[in-house]
Amino acid sequence: MSKIKVYCKNKKIMRVFLQNENSDLTNEEIKKEGLTKCDDMAILLEGYLEGKNIDLSQYIDLNSLNITDFEKKVYLETINIPKGQVRTYKEIGDSIGTKGYRAVGNALNKNPIAIVVPCHRVVGSNMKLTGFRGGLDMKKSMLEKEGIKIKNDKLIK
Repeated sequence: MSKIKVYCKNKKIMRVFLQNENSDLTNEEIKKEGLTKCDDMAILLEGYLEGKNIDLSQYIDLNSLNITDFEKKVYLETINIPKGQVRTYKEIGDSIGTKGYRAVGNALNKNPIAIVVPCHRVVGSNMKLTGFRGGLDMKKSMLEKEGIKIKNDKLIK
């Protein structure tokens, strides 16, 4: 059984619920948004988490997500962070022209397609691991599988 739940629309990932989240969509929400549960995509994402080289870009349609223009800018910038690298909330904010670094963090916290938009690759300015819907242990594990060295929840060089 998959640890991740994925919902799709038109073969694009619209919602991802991680292993420790109790959240799920009601049948009414699924019907209203025209979503289907995608177990094959959940398996694909789990393979990605295990380190398999999978291109997730073909499963993304940010225009179909119920997000703000600001969130879209944050997600587009975050998608461009290469595997094995990180950015800070400040770096993301600066690159999209805002000093609202907490707003960047809030946008990433609401990321409906975690993993696909790799918000786990965003850390605090002090290089400490910060919030992640899947929990800091999951974030740490994902970053370490990408080659990032971490000690005491802080990136080391």
